[in-house]
Amino acid sequence: MKYYEGMVCGLPDVLHSVFEVGSRFQGVRDGIQVRRGLGEFLTMVTEDPSTGTTSPENQCVVELIDVTGAIAVLKVRDTFRGRTYVDYLTAVRMPSGWRIVNKAFTTVDGMATAPGVSA
Repeated sequence: MKYYEGMVCGLPDVLHSVFEVGSRFQGVRDGIQVRRGLGEFLTMVTEDPSTGTTSPENQCVVELIDVTGAIAVLKVRDTFRGRTYVDYLTAVRMPSGWRIVNKAFTTVDGMATAPGVSA
């Protein structure tokens, strides 16, 4: 998944290819609200990329895809910098293809997962 590879490896060109310019990022990490725009997100992932590879300890599982016309929501469970997150990605089909316009996320370290879902 290009989204995960770009995030884990700190690849701004890859992330620019999947996110719309005005994308918003909002979530809760350890009970604290986190809000940022695409530029801030790119700075964060490129300043300290994880291992530079999507190795087995870096996992990404798409748990849900719901598409209605030209909009979609994806639920993604992933490991990023040693933490387990659930990301809800809202995407819109544009002339250039599907682009993520919003990412809502939270940490779920230690929380039980659904049967058959790897964390």
